[in-house]
Amino acid sequence: MEPNYVARKSVCTVLSFWWIVGCVLIIPLIILIFRIITVKQYRVEFYDDKIITYSGLINKSKKQVVFMGVTGTSVSKTLMGQIFNYGDVSVDCVGKWDVDTCGIKNPKGLEDYLQTKIVKISQNNQFIQM
Repeated sequence: MEPNYVARKSVCTVLSFWWIVGCVLIIPLIILIFRIITVKQYRVEFYDDKIITYSGLINKSKKQVVFMGVTGTSVSKTLMGQIFNYGDVSVDCVGKWDVDTCGIKNPKGLEDYLQTKIVKISQNNQFIQM
């Protein structure tokens, strides 16, 4: 038997003002806060013979790499980086650089530290610590 009339809900009720505010403003705000907390957890510790990187909020990770020395460094800052004192530190080193140094606070301080770890390569391909 067929009904005489079928009533359905309108899709427009889903797109109410508060739903749009929630999706457009609140969800990105929550994601932004989570990203800020995650970035605040990132830490790099330099030792004479190793570098340890700590990262993550929920999935915490610790990565340790051998630190054999640096052959050169450079700092790159955007306009926002100039204002808020952050930037990318490019490192030329012996072997492979596995440490994320993009968006580092006080990049000049890191560059000055890495400048103290510069090694020279002698004639017979041996490394000399400066």
